[in-house]
Amino acid sequence: MKQILGDNQFFGINHNDLEKGNKTKEQFSSKEAIIEFINKSIFIGLDGYMINSNEIGFKIPTSFQLPSSKEIHYSVPYPHKYASMVNENGMLYLLKYIFKQSSLSSLIFKSPKFLFTRNVKDILSVIIDLEIPTKLPKNSYVYLQNIVTDLVLGLKREDLLLEFCNAVRRKGYKPGLITLNPTRLDVVIQKFPIEVQKDLVVCFNINVTGFNVFPSREIVEEYVKTKHNYKKIGMGILSSGGAHSIEDSIQYIKTLNLDYVVYGSSNLKNIEANYNALKS
Repeated sequence: MKQILGDNQFFGINHNDLEKGNKTKEQFSSKEAIIEFINKSIFIGLDGYMINSNEIGFKIPTSFQLPSSKEIHYSVPYPHKYASMVNENGMLYLLKYIFKQSSLSSLIFKSPKFLFTRNVKDILSVIIDLEIPTKLPKNSYVYLQNIVTDLVLGLKREDLLLEFCNAVRRKGYKPGLITLNPTRLDVVIQKFPIEVQKDLVVCFNINVTGFNVFPSREIVEEYVKTKHNYKKIGMGILSSGGAHSIEDSIQYIKTLNLDYVVYGSSNLKNIEANYNALKS
């Protein structure tokens, strides 16, 4: 089971304690502070890190180089980034950013087609161009955030999930899908071509307390036990900081057949303790 450093602490996200979240955001107020923490976590032994495509996160993967044996798990999109661009600098700044980040082929062939057909599939390549750093190492995982994955599931546009996976693969990356309902998503993935499934990783909540585990801890446990062609990564494994016992949380996770776990902390001693406990 590989261990991946999560990024909630970098951006002040704490589902149990908003005040604590704000304090950790201050601790990681610069790109340099985040990079230093990632490097120290990798030195402890973690197998890679996860980062989302907000304004700082977009710069992280190309600001330093990981050892070739380590992995980057990068999640898109981050809509607030574009809203901030417009609010702070206006629409012309946003358009300049789009032209700078998008490939020429996407702008010429995909964007006009979308305007005429209104088919969301035709704009996916442009979105991926905008969200993925140009020099993100090939074979990195690129995830679709759960807010989009689950919205698409709710709209019954599962074809968009397959198109996202294919668009990511065409660019030389491995696709990932983050969801709050892995069993519902699994029904859709089973219809994907086998070669897509084998490249795919699915990220979902699982923890001993059942915090934010949907539809229930018991159902997700059965899902985890089932053999799939794709990989599984458990998040929220420490109940987003709300677990009464870290030891119980880790022992529970170790009983599950997961390919990856992702967890974070603003304290390197906690990272090291969790890493050693999960490895033992």
